[in-house]
Amino acid sequence: MTPSPETTITSKNITVSYGHITALDNFSVNVPSGIVGLLGPNGAGKSTFIKAVLGLLVPDSGQITIAGKSLTTEGEIIRDMIGYMPEHDCLIDTFTAVELVSYMGQISGMQKKDAMPRCHEMLDFVGIGEERYRPISSYSTGMKQKVKLAQAIVHDPKILFLDEPTNGMDPQGREEMLDLVKKIRASDKSILVSTHILDDLEKVSDHAIIIGEGRLITEGGLEELLAGKESLRVVKVRGQAPDMEKFLKVLGDVYEVRSITPESGQTSIIILNQGDGTPIFRLSKENNVQLRAYYPHKASLEDVFVGAMENKGGDQ
Repeated sequence: MTPSPETTITSKNITVSYGHITALDNFSVNVPSGIVGLLGPNGAGKSTFIKAVLGLLVPDSGQITIAGKSLTTEGEIIRDMIGYMPEHDCLIDTFTAVELVSYMGQISGMQKKDAMPRCHEMLDFVGIGEERYRPISSYSTGMKQKVKLAQAIVHDPKILFLDEPTNGMDPQGREEMLDLVKKIRASDKSILVSTHILDDLEKVSDHAIIIGEGRLITEGGLEELLAGKESLRVVKVRGQAPDMEKFLKVLGDVYEVRSITPESGQTSIIILNQGDGTPIFRLSKENNVQLRAYYPHKASLEDVFVGAMENKGGDQ
């Protein structure tokens, strides 16, 4: 597995065990730049991978490099390059947002005189106003998530780890958080996002990595993954009931039909077709139905995830 020039993190044959439980099993992956979604069911090894990359645990075997630097020998340099937004509620309730974010900036190596103005800049960025002077214990879940993001970026890291960034947020708060993630991406940072909300990842990610039972199941660019490996096509037709019934029977004789969905005034059909669409146009004309649309089927990230987990036994 050779990393590309844009690879930010390389994990090579990483194994991590907790007693008799193997959390990561000879795990190898290249994490590219951009926004990368890290997916997997509970217990898949996502959190263990993040902890290993952060240096919070030492793998039993294998090697991790970040931006070409070895985590084993250049850990201090790497820590300055990384920002981390944890999933759990780890904020100090008696602190104000100003106190906490500026303090985290100083822990990351900033001088106090530099940490304070940078703290205010980041709180402005995430949308924390005058409430920044109130104790964090008085904050809503959404405000706490924003403070966690602010402390992760206060020292201007090149690589960000966001663990369940929209956790506990209402729909509006989720959209605001996703907008912030996209804005951070525009500042030339690489972002690894671990979340169980696949719809969120589909909105922001450039790439996805799916883990199962401590092993890599599949990974790739989001556009490539959503396009799928099968030649699925969507056929939308309209016609009278007898004609539609005849058309669907003939279509099923020629193609593998994956689904038939009645819609308002028409029917949507997903078929497997590795050739061109000419026969579809001919069949619709011969059976007196109107072909309204014919185009490649695009899966959702949930479809990709479920399919990957169902097929993992045969891939390993």
